[in-house]
Amino acid sequence: MSSESLATKPVARRKNRAGTRFFAAGGVLVLALAFLIYNGMQGTSASFYMTVDDLQTSSEVAAGKQIRVGGDVVPGTIQRGAIGEEIRFQITDGVATTSVVYNGAAPDIFADHAEVIATGTVGPDGTFIATELLTKCPSRFEESKDDVG
Repeated sequence: MSSESLATKPVARRKNRAGTRFFAAGGVLVLALAFLIYNGMQGTSASFYMTVDDLQTSSEVAAGKQIRVGGDVVPGTIQRGAIGEEIRFQITDGVATTSVVYNGAAPDIFADHAEVIATGTVGPDGTFIATELLTKCPSRFEESKDDVG
């Protein structure tokens, strides 16, 4: 064997190792990205919620699965206790109405007619037990209902 042929063989092996490492690193990166996308789309994002009517007819409720429900606060139904006590109110989607119990600090703009999204489970008596309460921020650029005529 010549010294020339010995010198080229290790170089060829290094190129194959570099290609394999690049391929493996790319595969790990793709798997990590897929995991992050999948994880981000699981019920923790604020993108999806059920209507009250969907809540009352859903099979997910029986499973005790944590879900999100959205609707408007029914005027006159907010019952606040002392600081640290639960808040009781009803929400509606215009078709159905359900009672909600929330034990936590209510958002500043929580009031009658506020659009809310509550995360929680349905209790044995049918009351929605919220562990998180979000309110939709009203836009000052939307036309008010009084201006429509």
